[in-house]
Amino acid sequence: MTTVNPLRSTHDDRRGLLSRHFIGVLEPLMEQGEPYPGMSVERIIRAGGIARSTFYAYFADKGELLSAMAEDVISDLFEAGRTWWALPHDATRADLRVALTPAIEVQRTHRAVLEAVADTAAHDPRVRERQLLLINEVVANLARHIADAQAAGSACPDLDPLHTAQWLIWMHERGLHQLVGRAGELETEKLLASLTDIVWRTLYEGYRDAGPA
Repeated sequence: MTTVNPLRSTHDDRRGLLSRHFIGVLEPLMEQGEPYPGMSVERIIRAGGIARSTFYAYFADKGELLSAMAEDVISDLFEAGRTWWALPHDATRADLRVALTPAIEVQRTHRAVLEAVADTAAHDPRVRERQLLLINEVVANLARHIADAQAAGSACPDLDPLHTAQWLIWMHERGLHQLVGRAGELETEKLLASLTDIVWRTLYEGYRDAGPA
């Protein structure tokens, strides 16, 4: 995360810093069983240790705060995903497994916020819109990766890059939420192995060396 100079920071910079602050404050509460939808603004303000006026200077309500936190955390997922679509054309199955790991680590680290986002997106258009915007960015990047790999002969040429990317990313997003979020270490390793197999067989198998078994 970029360090912000407080003497030169803008309203958006300060809003982003405050959003990050609330992620650190509220995630432990949610992990302990206090659901975000049940938290009042007063509870959030007290937990954050800020003035009520400060909260409302940056967020209209707790839904807008969640939208801001969603942007931060999904942006972390977006950055984690770069290791996948930056894979070189001679990457092996083992390289793919390593590339898919960061997104799983972000999901496990921020599972409470991501669960709140998934639950709230169903009825809050602000959260849903931000979620969709960021996911669509991920889809676009993966689609470009697939097209580039096809051009280089390292991915199946019969696939439609965009629609394949849409399926893979939405399955990935739902799997991270439903399967990885509450999984233990051993189960997470098994899920990562299965995800690696799915992506490898869909995109790359037969078009690049899998590497050591």
